[in-house]
Amino acid sequence: MRSFILSVLLVLGLAISPSFERQCTEPPPGAVVVKPGTQVVGQFSDLGEAVNSLPADNTAQVVFVYPGTYVGQVNVSRPGPVTIMGYTKNSMDFTHNTVTLIHNASLATGAASDDLTGTLRVLSNNVSLFNLDIRNNFGIAFSNGQAIALSNQGDQIGVYACRLFSYQDTLYTNVGNHIFLRSYIEGAVDFIFGRHSIAYFEGNTIASKGAGCITASGRELNDTGIYVFNQNTIIAATDAFPNVTGNVFLGRPWGDFARVVFKNTFITAPMNKTIWSIWNPGDERIDFILFAEYNSFGPGVENAHRANFSTVLSPSQAAQYTLESTLPNYRDWVDMDYLLPESTENL
Repeated sequence: MRSFILSVLLVLGLAISPSFERQCTEPPPGAVVVKPGTQVVGQFSDLGEAVNSLPADNTAQVVFVYPGTYVGQVNVSRPGPVTIMGYTKNSMDFTHNTVTLIHNASLATGAASDDLTGTLRVLSNNVSLFNLDIRNNFGIAFSNGQAIALSNQGDQIGVYACRLFSYQDTLYTNVGNHIFLRSYIEGAVDFIFGRHSIAYFEGNTIASKGAGCITASGRELNDTGIYVFNQNTIIAATDAFPNVTGNVFLGRPWGDFARVVFKNTFITAPMNKTIWSIWNPGDERIDFILFAEYNSFGPGVENAHRANFSTVLSPSQAAQYTLESTLPNYRDWVDMDYLLPESTENL
């Protein structure tokens, strides 16, 4: 019952924060400041220019962004840690975000790779993102529609109370250890995908905008790569296309060793009754995959008859897939304030 109440609150956006609200309305000392139309020497009106101004050394740097819409691709690639913080009066709740980053690119517009379509490309390690709305506004194409909002290609990347928007390939969680807490991820086709990363998702709202698969794990070998989802909510986006009904899947295998686990997921999106999909007819890629669930509940999964290549975990099996087992050194780099209370109680 407690899990059910928590998930309902996640859908409503209520009471999921700790007992405090953490404001972020002033730049920390030493932060690089980004502000629309600023005339102040040392400040920037362009987020990309601000990030590019950071020294190419191992020092930790903070970029503070005032409310506004910032247009253009941003690349984070310096050696030292980087934190990008968006102005907000409640940093624990993505609905209070005031900073939007927009880019418009896809393979159809001439980008040479999925990664190069990204609105925000994180190419280095030890990067934390707070309260940013990141959009790839390319839209839909019948081919080459890959249009990434956030591309993660580094290690120890934390995404906190951010919102990610696109249609196909919204989130590229590709290389390294990544965590996504209390965020919003919207798309339709393979919109959480990648090859090699270990990624943990908790307390997020995942919104399907149209027919397609939420995840496309591209794991090609029996390595450590895995996507673990715990206590997330899956909904239909507010502007979802009519064909979303009955045409949403938790995932399909981009690689032969795809490995995706969903635990304690409240689902209101109108899922396909099989819940999981093959890659394509004649190219199923299901021989070595792990597509697993534990305690999926809600109207979206009523009367499901899951595909025979998927797994429903027992409680003891589900207990093997925790934050600790997924990211053993998470205490060294994760902002634990953003973990849900049930997670911190069970650590």
